[in-house]
Amino acid sequence: MVPPMLLAPQRGDRVLDMCAAPGSKTAQLLHTLTAGSEDYDAGAGAVLANDAEAKRCSILTHHLRRYGPAASTALLVSHHDAAHDPPPAPTEGFERVLCDVPCSGDGTIRKTGSIAAEWSPKNGLGRHALQLAILCNGLCRLRLGGRLVYSTCSLNPHENEAVVAAALSGAAGAGVQIEDCAGQLPGLRRKPGLHSWRV
Repeated sequence: MVPPMLLAPQRGDRVLDMCAAPGSKTAQLLHTLTAGSEDYDAGAGAVLANDAEAKRCSILTHHLRRYGPAASTALLVSHHDAAHDPPPAPTEGFERVLCDVPCSGDGTIRKTGSIAAEWSPKNGLGRHALQLAILCNGLCRLRLGGRLVYSTCSLNPHENEAVVAAALSGAAGAGVQIEDCAGQLPGLRRKPGLHSWRV
């Protein structure tokens, strides 16, 4: 649940969740914008929750119905392939974009033992192109001065540092930069990102 906290949407923001299902992070974003109020204020902002699979969009919609007025007035669910047919953006873009991309999930081995049994180096390498495409499309939908958070539940640098490095290389000259978020969530234990990794 850390990525939405680092995204830190502000009142009035238009937020895009590129890969939203099953919806826990979307719910967190919606709660932040509406401050948990049952009476939705039209100036609070809105969340566009997108997913590539129609069935997952249906599950997402079902899970978010419990948020009452906020879910019916501050939420839009779309069914687009974020890598190849990403959801449309307002003319000036979104203030906040969350790219919590599909990944190998090897960071969740402690709670999902089956991942360890099926683990292979190919699991992370095979998703790099998809993750990069989603991240680049997210950057294209971000307004000037906006914030994008890229996240996975993987520990593999091919799914993390390598994707971010490739996106920054492709966006050279576009004003895209990494923001130091060390001041946010001071209790969160962190390690610096890798600068090199073996393929």
